[in-house]
Amino acid sequence: MTQGDQFKGKTIFLTGACGGLGSAIALKLSQQGANLVISDKNPKALNKMCDELVKRNLPEPVIYPMNLVGATPNDYLKLAKLLKENFGQLDGLIHAASEFGSLTPFLLYEASRWLKEMQVNVNSPIFLTQALLPLVLKGKGTILFTSDDLTTVSKAYWGQYGVGKAAIEQFAKILEKECDNQGVKVKVITPPPMHTQLRAKAWPAENPDKLKKPSEVAPMYIDALLN
Repeated sequence: MTQGDQFKGKTIFLTGACGGLGSAIALKLSQQGANLVISDKNPKALNKMCDELVKRNLPEPVIYPMNLVGATPNDYLKLAKLLKENFGQLDGLIHAASEFGSLTPFLLYEASRWLKEMQVNVNSPIFLTQALLPLVLKGKGTILFTSDDLTTVSKAYWGQYGVGKAAIEQFAKILEKECDNQGVKVKVITPPPMHTQLRAKAWPAENPDKLKKPSEVAPMYIDALLN
């Protein structure tokens, strides 16, 4: 049984759905009856998540495997076409995917790594948003970007991840103004420090018991969609 129906009949597209945060968001949305389209680079993980939700007697999500590293604007347009044919509109677009390797001095930062992280953290969410924006406009929905504490990630060694989060916040501000008076909300969510694999790469000696769990952070996204 679902725990509510606040998103019943609402279609939400979620990237990074198999990550710590993404999977927690997916569960919360499913519990609220959403028509959920989950995307991640790992097809096996997507299938596993789908099975897990079904086992809980929650709505079966639509899975859409997509590796953002190699995805192109044409791939996003193909996705938009499929979503339009099957759902007609989008009520929410949530960007939870991210790429981070390690804290690294810029002098030692490999160009290939920088470009890969730029693709996942900046280019992909921007062009995916562009492709899906007509569907969000039709649904008068909400677009949520995921950032990080800019005070922290603007310090030494944060490299592209820090640059990328600043860029996404700036893009979101611009898009918010462009969508003003069109019924679409554009928001940036900055989660508190939480226990995820990504954070462990930056803070390997940190005590995870002192961090928020993704399940405790996911409601921030639910509230942002509703309000």
